[in-house]
Amino acid sequence: MQSYADFHQQSLDNRDAFWAEQAKRIDWETPPQQICDYSNPPFARWFVGGKTNICHNAVDRHAAKRPNDAALIAVSTETNTEKTYSFSELQREVERMAATLLDLGV
Repeated sequence: MQSYADFHQQSLDNRDAFWAEQAKRIDWETPPQQICDYSNPPFARWFVGGKTNICHNAVDRHAAKRPNDAALIAVSTETNTEKTYSFSELQREVERMAATLLDLGV
């Protein structure tokens, strides 16, 4: 296991190679053509040309492969309750909220 300090140092020593490797860990609809465009400092554009679906990467792909694993633990200090959602449960909740927003015209 690599230490955090070593991992961080890699990101500093070879920024583009480091982040290109990290980008392989998610699904892309369109892979990025450039990892970092730093042609207008101090403004950087990351993963230029890339297109991804954050909800797919955060929920859907995990629900397909490991539906019963814990995805989210919601803790309320106001009601003193804790609820753990599996990936499949979280996916259903996201779909339910998306349907509600569509019904509202959002």
